[in-house]
Amino acid sequence: MTIAIERDFQQDDALRPRVRLLGMGIDCVDRAAVERRIAQMVREGGPHQAVTVNLDFIHHGSRNAAFRQLVNEADLVVADGTPVLWFARYLGGRLPERITGPDLVEMAVAHSQAHSSSLFFLGAAPGIADRAAERLRERFGAFALAGTYSPPFGPLDGDEDRRIRRLLRDARPDFLFVAFGCPKQDFWIRDHADLGVPFAAGVGGSFEFLSGAIPRAPRWAQRAGLEWSFRLWHEPRRLAKRYLVDDVRVVGKLLLSRFRGAHEAAPSGDGG
Repeated sequence: MTIAIERDFQQDDALRPRVRLLGMGIDCVDRAAVERRIAQMVREGGPHQAVTVNLDFIHHGSRNAAFRQLVNEADLVVADGTPVLWFARYLGGRLPERITGPDLVEMAVAHSQAHSSSLFFLGAAPGIADRAAERLRERFGAFALAGTYSPPFGPLDGDEDRRIRRLLRDARPDFLFVAFGCPKQDFWIRDHADLGVPFAAGVGGSFEFLSGAIPRAPRWAQRAGLEWSFRLWHEPRRLAKRYLVDDVRVVGKLLLSRFRGAHEAAPSGDGG
């Protein structure tokens, strides 16, 4: 597996090992491999799309073929959630480690500091992305922020779409992080690939965590796979259905897939 991880992002997709959960391919990558791939994407220029898969993504993918296809065609797909690692192992595969949305943002900050690349934060409530940038500077030092923008709630079409496009074309960021929630953010990135951003990723609630607006679960809870319970305690109205209904359903599907002969988590190199 170590050799495979080192070779995972060569141009030939046959050399890109993945674990499949309900038909969605997740790259067998550790943090070092992700950092190398991010640097490669920026060197190559855009566009590239990254996806952070948790149980909510698997839920959407199990019900929506278009979203499942989007994930399988993304340039980088990482496991965002300890339960995803558990189910990979349960179904006979192995994912090296969890890589979250905040992890990707922090990797981009490190890249910016080393290579003068720039970041753009799109989404979240007004002021949240700016506060996230401030907190990142406090923790890691200065980096190049190309801009932030919090669009109004609702459809992002017409004048609003033209506004966002203009902002991004003027800013020309190397990294674009979009916080519209799954799957809206991921479809938006795919549909705006013509903007040519070298690295674009949907990061859900990452700006809230990075800004301190929403507390992050303790490390022990994250390692134990109990971050969901911590988040549910703090945001019961928003997350109850997702965690107690949708995620329970997808857990059932994952458990049953082993006994239906699906063997969907076997490492795969077909890339799609």
